[in-house]
Amino acid sequence: MAAETERYLVLCVDRDDDLGVKTKLETPVVGRAAVLAAGTSLALADPEEADANAIFSAVKKYDELTRAGTLCEVAVVCGESNRGFEADRRVGKEVAQVLGSSQYAGVILVSDGGEDEQVIPIIQSMRPIVSVQRVTVKHSQTVEETYQVLGRYLRMLVFDPHYSKWSLGVPGLIFILAGILIVSQHTFEAELAALLVLGGAFFIRGFNIDRTVAGLLQRGPTGYIRLFTMVASVLIVLAGVISGYGSMVSQAQDYVRAVVSEPGALFVYGATLAGYLINGSLALVWTGIAIYAMGALLSHIARDSVLWKRDGFVLAMLAILYLPVRTFSEFLIRGTTESTFLLISYVLIGLAAIFALTTTIYPRVRPKAGSEPE
Repeated sequence: MAAETERYLVLCVDRDDDLGVKTKLETPVVGRAAVLAAGTSLALADPEEADANAIFSAVKKYDELTRAGTLCEVAVVCGESNRGFEADRRVGKEVAQVLGSSQYAGVILVSDGGEDEQVIPIIQSMRPIVSVQRVTVKHSQTVEETYQVLGRYLRMLVFDPHYSKWSLGVPGLIFILAGILIVSQHTFEAELAALLVLGGAFFIRGFNIDRTVAGLLQRGPTGYIRLFTMVASVLIVLAGVISGYGSMVSQAQDYVRAVVSEPGALFVYGATLAGYLINGSLALVWTGIAIYAMGALLSHIARDSVLWKRDGFVLAMLAILYLPVRTFSEFLIRGTTESTFLLISYVLIGLAAIFALTTTIYPRVRPKAGSEPE
């Protein structure tokens, strides 16, 4: 009799939260009607989404078990779009929430394979998985449909931020750096222009910069503030790095010559060269980062968002860290006892200041859970 009353959970896992991102539905989704509606919404939002097929397969499995006389429930849980630890933690919380609503003897996992099945150990730590059903989308083997499937994957590599940063962004960055190296040798050829243009296009599309800029412009005045400060901060940071490099070359000519003539000397003089580089670039780099944080602060104040408090703490952290970083660069250059004691002193003072901020002021002004994201 006990076996007849056993109740099972038919569970569909969407680890990268395509359901939440594309339909804005709250999860977990429990119950046949709610799960079927969620799958329909996802299919309408993106007819090519594999997770929609997995959700419908979970409903089908639920119907088959119900007709066979097995007591069961069907549910969908989601993770986070960035995958990784946060996604797994959210999946664990939602699974625990669903399992806590009733007594289940085991879980029947329905998945489209791949990353979704990485959460199996999390589920097994709560209830035994009695069955795993993998959903595979069928495709015609004709040449035309083969090219269509290939085109879908190519679009994914170009427009999906999770993949485009590697397929386009990194190669674009490499092309840009190669172009800069050619410029530094005063070689101006047609190949250089093509390399820089192609690298810039790959870099912008790969890191989703075009859509990020479009999204900022749609925000109105606050978006213009963020865009201006982002561009200004990048330019200032680049100027700082160039300035630091020039300072290193001019102030440590002998060390630079030694490293150029004998690369192995980098292990001897590398710390000193790094000190000159940091010391010469620190002021501009810190200013660029501060301008970016200031833009975020002004944007959040204009939007009446509580996240301005976080930006204020970023600025405070920059101010606290400035002296320790500068002293560290001087320590790398000189290595004197005085610079060592100064570095230790500034680190201890900075640690005390950060401790005071995080234990007294921050708990009173930190954004509450559920505050709007950036």
